[in-house]
Amino acid sequence: MKKLILFLMVLVFGTVGFSKTRHLGNYSYIDTDGAINIAVNAAVAAKNLNRKYIPLIAYMGADVGTMATVERKSIVLEYKGKEYHLPTMKELRQNYNRDVMDMTLFANEIEHIFPSEMSNYRYQPWIDFCPARTEPRKLAPGDVTLSSSTGVKTKLYFKNPGIKKGDIAILRVHDKKNPDIRGELTIQF
Repeated sequence: MKKLILFLMVLVFGTVGFSKTRHLGNYSYIDTDGAINIAVNAAVAAKNLNRKYIPLIAYMGADVGTMATVERKSIVLEYKGKEYHLPTMKELRQNYNRDVMDMTLFANEIEHIFPSEMSNYRYQPWIDFCPARTEPRKLAPGDVTLSSSTGVKTKLYFKNPGIKKGDIAILRVHDKKNPDIRGELTIQF
């Protein structure tokens, strides 16, 4: 009987936690319920939870009829009720030197974001909030503009707050001027 109750609790709470976010496979998730659509590849983070920073690849775009301007400060990772912001590029460079290795690891992962709704966007190839040391031509902008046709594919790094296998975090993104224009996505590591 205890196993049945435990199973039902996991089923109910698991459904609540993932009610909007869809799992695409191999630690890739998508959520298109907000005005800002988000997909994340968290495979490298999930397989390397002992690292000082959590690497993610995020794909962002806006709904039809919506324009959103997203800045570094408007991207947060919530874990156990606490919000974590993107580090500055200076902080990331000083405290983390595995960004090039992360790119290699991501390149070896199967991409599950495409085909999905995120394949409808044209991505700005010169924009990245956290470009690797080997990407000198990419800009680390103060902000990016998203529309229903133009999106951004960017690496995101968050200081690891102690995430363990199976833990859940929420990635939240909002417009820098209008916090009602937003999107969020649940990630299970």
